[in-house]
Amino acid sequence: MSAGPPTTLGKYQIIREIARSNDIVYEAYDPVMNRRVALKELAVPHGSTPQSRDERIRRFLREAKAAGSLSHPNIVTIYEVGEEAGRHFIAMEYLDGRTLRNELDTSGFLKPERAVEIATAVLEGLEFSHRHGVVHRDIKPENVQLLSDGRIKLTDFGIARLVFEPNLTMDGQVFGTPSYMSPEQVIGKEIDARSDVFSVGVILYEMLSGQKPFRGDNVMAISYAITNKEPDFLPQVAPGLWAVTKRALEKTPSMRFDSAKQMEDELSRAMAQPAAYAPPPTPAYPTYPTGGFVPGPTPGTVQINPIGQVYQQPFNPSPNAPPAIFPPQQTGLPGHPFANLPVFVPPPRRPLLSPQQSAFARRVFVILGSMVVLAVLVIYGVRSLGQAIGRFAEEQDQQRLRVQLAEMNGKRPVVEQIAEYEKALAGPLTDAVGRGRVMRDLAILYERRGQELEAEPNLGEAERHYLRALELDPANPLFHTDLANVYAKAGMEANGVDERAFRLENSGMQWEEAARLAEPRSRDDAVKYRAAAARAYEAIARELRATGQMARAESYRARAIALAGP
Repeated sequence: MSAGPPTTLGKYQIIREIARSNDIVYEAYDPVMNRRVALKELAVPHGSTPQSRDERIRRFLREAKAAGSLSHPNIVTIYEVGEEAGRHFIAMEYLDGRTLRNELDTSGFLKPERAVEIATAVLEGLEFSHRHGVVHRDIKPENVQLLSDGRIKLTDFGIARLVFEPNLTMDGQVFGTPSYMSPEQVIGKEIDARSDVFSVGVILYEMLSGQKPFRGDNVMAISYAITNKEPDFLPQVAPGLWAVTKRALEKTPSMRFDSAKQMEDELSRAMAQPAAYAPPPTPAYPTYPTGGFVPGPTPGTVQINPIGQVYQQPFNPSPNAPPAIFPPQQTGLPGHPFANLPVFVPPPRRPLLSPQQSAFARRVFVILGSMVVLAVLVIYGVRSLGQAIGRFAEEQDQQRLRVQLAEMNGKRPVVEQIAEYEKALAGPLTDAVGRGRVMRDLAILYERRGQELEAEPNLGEAERHYLRALELDPANPLFHTDLANVYAKAGMEANGVDERAFRLENSGMQWEEAARLAEPRSRDDAVKYRAAAARAYEAIARELRATGQMARAESYRARAIALAGP
């Protein structure tokens, strides 16, 4: 590596350095695809042994493979992995915004609704990642990106665990950020998706309270707190939301949520039905015919007497006053061990107001209360009327806008139609139903434009249009098939075996996702998509076998997918 910042790396033109930790991240420009990218370069410390350097390179490529195999709106998109003159780099989607850590440092803590929104987005990305065999292992606020357009992305798969491949971490080795690691991760045991669920519980607790649930002055103290201490109760958090957070932070994995999807569903239920959760009732102390507590030996403290009943020593405002003695039968407890102890009985207080003054005060209070209620009703009625008129006018405007967009279809070039639809989404279109319809129509337009670009061929721009279509309508399996075809073509055109295998694996993952989404709609389509995925993984195996590399995992995946169909 050079001592100063480079001007180019591969085909990318370096604009500026934006971050530096274990690796170096640049803002760069891709002249071929005409887009801004984030370029992450592997940084190997000076003086590293060849073995240490090889391990760092393996982990760096593992990150590219882990994140590059995932295409999801809440996961950063990997464009390319490359190497030039011994310098390894990953080109990925440029994320314009700030991290959750920046947000917490600025705000301290977040509103429950915003905290749940961020946690839900992270859980959606993790559910997709876990379903495809990738455990993140480093969920923390620094790796959650809040984009300027409102989207939320999960980043940095540098220490991710790939279920389908051998683990680079041996038993007893610990990788991760101490404050956000699960107990099993702290002690170096085998981990699964539930470890990521624990880490999401930690950041959810921090978003709700402004502080971490497990704190300490050093790594040892933090690790001890994670494995032995319970998080402090958050009285400001609704009981249902606290119950979900507490379960995610259970020490034993089997007591947590089984998956990110289960935690996401429970968060949604807790926010939608807050009345369904109730805090435990506060214990009530027993009262007696005297109207006070049974006396006890320690002033101001609650204790338990020898027969198992709760009592409290009343406060005596005048220690020198003569005590009053209650006979044993007045306590209602014959033979009570404290029945004959002295108890101070204060004299009755004189009323603050006379009966006439009290009646007058009640009348004044009723009159003022009635006037306040009437004023509130008038203000509320006027405001509601104004809002109703405004909503009616807004609905009329939006209806006219939707009609204009519908009439435009087929009469103008696809590029111009896309621009008009994007303008409508960014502008006054707020009706949920109409907005959803416009988003689906816009997704189809992006697919149509992607097909045009694919035919030119311009595979990079076609990929970008298909990804945008998936962001707008993620449940449409056809968009995944479009991406699968683009990746397959790119794989066939790639020069190196590793690059071809990487593209073909992306193609197979897209076919798998298309089959999953198509299953409820059309079993025939699902079978067809699974067959395409199996062919993609078998193609990877052939590529690797041709170069003498191990192809067992890809062959097994192709076989498993093929056997899953009829």
